[in-house]
Amino acid sequence: MSRKFYYTLHPRLCVIIGSGKVSENVINFMAATWITPISEDLPTVGFSCSKETYTCELIKKYKQFSVNIVKDVKLIWQVGTTSGKEINKVEKFKIKFKAGKVLDVPIIEDCLAYLECKVIKEVEVSECIFFIGEVKNWEAQNFDEYGFKNFWELPYHKAGRAFVFLSKNFVMI
Repeated sequence: MSRKFYYTLHPRLCVIIGSGKVSENVINFMAATWITPISEDLPTVGFSCSKETYTCELIKKYKQFSVNIVKDVKLIWQVGTTSGKEINKVEKFKIKFKAGKVLDVPIIEDCLAYLECKVIKEVEVSECIFFIGEVKNWEAQNFDEYGFKNFWELPYHKAGRAFVFLSKNFVMI
């Protein structure tokens, strides 16, 4: 494996991005680690997406996406290493989903948390587009003022096929 500059920023929380429009039965999911909150006053998140992906195509078309936080690293790997242009990931990996409560985006059932996002800006950077989405609705399970109570269940992507999980240690300063 070649050394990559961005591995200095890993491990990173790994999420699944949902794209498409449920009412039109156009649904895709992809794994993403290059994601970040941007603003609190205008609740926004952004993530980097290759221009070549089906996810990019769907987000550009429908101007919306979901962020799904799941424990299942096998599902993360499956949706992250296959193309929605070539297979129907929902059928192939038996993904159970529902429509968002505010936006018509696909939400993975039984996820730890999800965000429904409306695209407000696209920034083109080389081979990627950085989508900025306003969070229109979000829900999380087992969550308090410090975030996830069981934070050690969240999957972090280290590199390639390697994922890590945090220990249960929690330090207050």
